[in-house]
Amino acid sequence: ALAGEEAPGTPPDNPGVVGNCLICLPETTLRILGVRPNIEDKEHACKHLWLGRVWQLRALGLQRYRRTVLARQSPLTWQERSSIDQAMQDPKARALMLKMQKVWRGAVLRKTASLAGVFGELDFHMAPYAGAVLFMHGSGGMTYNNVRYARKLASMGYLVIAPDSMAGGEYRHRDVAGLITSTQKTPYWDDLGLYTSAAEGEFAYNTKSEAVVKDPEKFKKLYENVFRLRSSEMNWILSRFTSQMKVRGVFIMGQSEGAMTVARFDDRKYGAMIRGRIISAFSVEYCYFTPSREAAMYGGNTEVATLNIIGDDDQFFGPNDSVAKQVDAKKGMGGWGADTITGNGFRQMKQQRLRRGLVAVLEGAKHDASETHDNFLRDLLRAFMASPHECHRIVDQWKPDKYLMSKVTVVELDESMGGARLLIKVGKQDFAPTMHYGKEILQRQGFCLTGKYR
Repeated sequence: ALAGEEAPGTPPDNPGVVGNCLICLPETTLRILGVRPNIEDKEHACKHLWLGRVWQLRALGLQRYRRTVLARQSPLTWQERSSIDQAMQDPKARALMLKMQKVWRGAVLRKTASLAGVFGELDFHMAPYAGAVLFMHGSGGMTYNNVRYARKLASMGYLVIAPDSMAGGEYRHRDVAGLITSTQKTPYWDDLGLYTSAAEGEFAYNTKSEAVVKDPEKFKKLYENVFRLRSSEMNWILSRFTSQMKVRGVFIMGQSEGAMTVARFDDRKYGAMIRGRIISAFSVEYCYFTPSREAAMYGGNTEVATLNIIGDDDQFFGPNDSVAKQVDAKKGMGGWGADTITGNGFRQMKQQRLRRGLVAVLEGAKHDASETHDNFLRDLLRAFMASPHECHRIVDQWKPDKYLMSKVTVVELDESMGGARLLIKVGKQDFAPTMHYGKEILQRQGFCLTGKYR
């Protein structure tokens, strides 16, 4: 097991948006920060990652400062106290000291409102992580597949930062559970129980097609307000990354509601800092989740490489009897949507001429694609994030793996206007999604050599 200190579990009175962010640290990062791991990925017997909140890392830093600095300082002598009291009798000296106190407090508040206070140390290391991912969770918060994505990414070496829209929000919230300790069991396929209540508040919802068509204006307003809330979270956190995190680049990724936010988010002001966007379980087309045709467009820089992952049996945005399809079928009776619901973002990629794009439609996958394609998602994320602007060549990259090639079909390659956008269909997997990735690789190698599974 990896060494390190247990992160404190008592929250401050008001952690704030940054403090409530959930963090998933890769192994290299937690070694540098000296944090004891508390979760593992699917294929690891020992815990090697850490999942917690920013305020915990702040508290750990303060705990160390008190132990290694303050505890070693000698208390003021009687003469020193007397000298200070005498100096404070001078009005000018007192005013100057109060001004310095205000400046110091302001500096502390600014630092705690950014990520520099917890990640600043990483700026001085050559390779503390592979890159940073700003992850936007779905409408239920950081649960199930959202956490599984965080584990995958952290196992690949990425530092995952996930604003928690449910923690202390004004418009919706869930009661937050006690934090994960290094001794707790954290099964990959279970919900980690980060919340103890259902979502409540003005922006909490559970979409049913009947309710949407019954009161379309209510839901259009709701979905637009949710987008504004979530996009403000993205702007708030991105602007508080450390300078070296910005230099090393950031991927923006979302699941479901979070994916809608990432798709519509205007990232142009961040320039080359955004290395790629990943949209999981949202179809990026005019449907019930997009109140207008404009809202169905990619909102950011068209030069940013974009990956869209979605199952063809997605219950909300897929082309077959999904909520999007049901609401679209009731145009004139309260419904709205595109003339044809395709169930993926490729059509919009072509219309807006994104320079580089990849859409992977997973056969038989539902809203949580990990339930059928967990290991394939690892292959896909690794390939895209290693070279985002080569994503249209992913089939060529996978040629050495006969198993992957047997599962991928190129549906369309659009190379008009100097860009390259690829639509692929990914077949059902031969291995159980619960199989460890390494074991599946061994099976694939056997398939490559003999044409059979061992």
